[in-house]
Amino acid sequence: MNSSKNTPSILINAGTLKGLKLALPPSLSTRPTKAIVRESFFNTLGGEVVDCVFVEGFGGSGSMGIEALSRGAREGVFIERDVHSAQVLERNLLGAKQRDSSLRYRIYTQDFFTSAPILRSLQTHTILYLDPPFSIREGMADMYERCFELVRALSNPCIWLIAFEGMSAAHTPQTLGKYARIKQKKFGKSTISYYRI
Repeated sequence: MNSSKNTPSILINAGTLKGLKLALPPSLSTRPTKAIVRESFFNTLGGEVVDCVFVEGFGGSGSMGIEALSRGAREGVFIERDVHSAQVLERNLLGAKQRDSSLRYRIYTQDFFTSAPILRSLQTHTILYLDPPFSIREGMADMYERCFELVRALSNPCIWLIAFEGMSAAHTPQTLGKYARIKQKKFGKSTISYYRI
């Protein structure tokens, strides 16, 4: 029983899964989105999350995608390359589905940068959320530019909104291919940049 108390976790903020506890991967390679950031993001989206497909490109614990499902998203798509993190993600989703059996989701255990076929296959109103590892971490110096390049190459018009959570000190371009930055919101060391067609 004590081990569960020591397991780091976060709670879903609102919706059908409000209060659901999500476990966090025991890896330093993932960094969960803070509750205040999640709340601000979904307040900004409002009803636009309802009936959308929500893609979490760096799945981690799945907190953003599960929050989206809780608030009415039609389906969650989670991409996470780390096997251990993907296992925690799957457990979190199974716990969510026990609460709401109507939830629909897919998990892909692969690198986000190999996900172009998945993104091309989406056929309905889609939001893409990217929260890559901070580029100051070892081996991650080109992480943001790789994300930007992938977004520039996107051709699926169903992906109408892309949100990029990154370091506040980092530069995010005004345009990425057919997407234009419409808003930024800063939360200390993190900033969310919103891009839409």
